[in-house]
Amino acid sequence: MTRSGHIRLLAAGALTITAAIPATFIASEASFAATFSSVAPSTDAATADLSLSIADDSGVTGGDILLEQAFTAGEQTKSTQDFTATQDFAATDDIDSELECMAKVVMHEAGNQSRAGQLAVAQLIVNRLESGRFADTVCGVVNQPGQFFQTASYNPRRDGEAWRTAVSVSREAREGRTADVAPGAMFFRAAYAAPTSFFRTRTRVVTLGDHVFYR
Repeated sequence: MTRSGHIRLLAAGALTITAAIPATFIASEASFAATFSSVAPSTDAATADLSLSIADDSGVTGGDILLEQAFTAGEQTKSTQDFTATQDFAATDDIDSELECMAKVVMHEAGNQSRAGQLAVAQLIVNRLESGRFADTVCGVVNQPGQFFQTASYNPRRDGEAWRTAVSVSREAREGRTADVAPGAMFFRAAYAAPTSFFRTRTRVVTLGDHVFYR
């Protein structure tokens, strides 16, 4: 077979005839001609030579190129999906009262901390909610006397990145989509202050930024 009869391997594994089979070959091989039909040659000789060659001098095959293109397309799709998911977590126009209570605490107590530090506070609230030792609602937990503060009296600006982050972090914690940052933590204190007798009797979990977390 002459060079004009190049064959390309597709990513799916199929063989496709992508250039004209010489007429003399078809005439001498009737059974072959009955099975395969000739395909019109590419009008772009440079493109055809690149895409039809089974392998070039570098050893990169047409199949490799197609697979790389498919992989790149898949990565682009995944990145778009991840971005969309992040946007959904940060949406602030459809939050319920429980999520609002949690986001207020996250912003008030850890708004100047890293995302991990904010998530630790949000997860701590969830830990209290699930422990059976505190109130049975998020708002009940955070408004319990002597614990956090009265969220009804705190009204932060809601048109900035800080609020969107607090809402996003609170959603992550409430839906349990992120591994625990401070596993089992139920209490925390400021890292710059000396621990009181209460904290000296607790199990220290981790220090994150300006906060120390305890079970």
